[in-house]
Amino acid sequence: MAEFDMPFPARLSPHLDRVRQHTRTWVRDMGMLNGAPWTEAFYDAADYGGFAPLTHPTASLDDLKHIGDWHTWGFYVSDAFREGFLRPRNVAGGKAFVARLKSVLAGSAPSANPAERGLADLVSRSTLDSEDTEHLGEHLDALLWELHNTAQGRVPDPIDLVEMRRRSIAAELSAKLVRKSVGAELPAELLRNSTMRALVDSFGDVPALRQEIVGFDRVYATGASTTSAVLAVQQFFDCEREQAVSVAADLIAARLRQIVSIIAELPSIAAEYDLDEAARAGLHRYVEALKSWLAGELLWTQRSGRFSFTPTPTRKSFHSPTGLGTAAAVLAR
Repeated sequence: MAEFDMPFPARLSPHLDRVRQHTRTWVRDMGMLNGAPWTEAFYDAADYGGFAPLTHPTASLDDLKHIGDWHTWGFYVSDAFREGFLRPRNVAGGKAFVARLKSVLAGSAPSANPAERGLADLVSRSTLDSEDTEHLGEHLDALLWELHNTAQGRVPDPIDLVEMRRRSIAAELSAKLVRKSVGAELPAELLRNSTMRALVDSFGDVPALRQEIVGFDRVYATGASTTSAVLAVQQFFDCEREQAVSVAADLIAARLRQIVSIIAELPSIAAEYDLDEAARAGLHRYVEALKSWLAGELLWTQRSGRFSFTPTPTRKSFHSPTGLGTAAAVLAR
């Protein structure tokens, strides 16, 4: 697997084992371990239950369980859509799959399959506003966008791909979960600020692009999708694959540098918006949590078996990290 630098340290929640146990029970209850797309062996190797304890290391146990269920549902939908509709180019089936999930989201359809049952369960115990519903709809629409491109054999323009990947990876929702997990109540006008919007965009681009690199052999090289940053760069610049990977990795590094630069600007932005002490403290917690999320996601990606193309990949322990890049090699309990 490629090596990636990370300017932020990764931390691990002390609730790791309990969250893993909860998540495994939840996915079994939802019917997600029936062999398509997840076998129990693959689920254990992928370690979806270990994602939230790394990306939200300071969250409470109850919050981690809830956050972990949302992320695990997202992983399941992505995997189920790829294997059920994207790889076989089943456009009609993909449209029906997404339409059913949107109906479940609107509360107007009974849940029939694991993806629908999982979403119905999450909606029943979450407080979703209209913005959340809109972002979930965009996430589902991004699946269809990829399916249409792939069915047509089309490699999208790199700029279009980056913008849509932010939706397919649900960057807005992930950032909101981060804010909620650390109790960062921030003014809406601040969150709409162009610099804060750039922070969320860059935050989403880092894992979206990296997962396309580390998952290339399993997804794109096997023909499951044409919607790949590596393929887009390769086609746009008419270069070899190795060079395309290097360009995508450089873009990830540029996004991380932009995040560091934006963080340095936040004190002046806080002054511009005349934030009180509580809001400034919330902004600080939010930024620190975003940094932890990015470092934790990298460590999870490097340790998870999700991106291996072997039938039963082996999960690696989080407690003895190797090859983590720069400061991400620091793993504190």
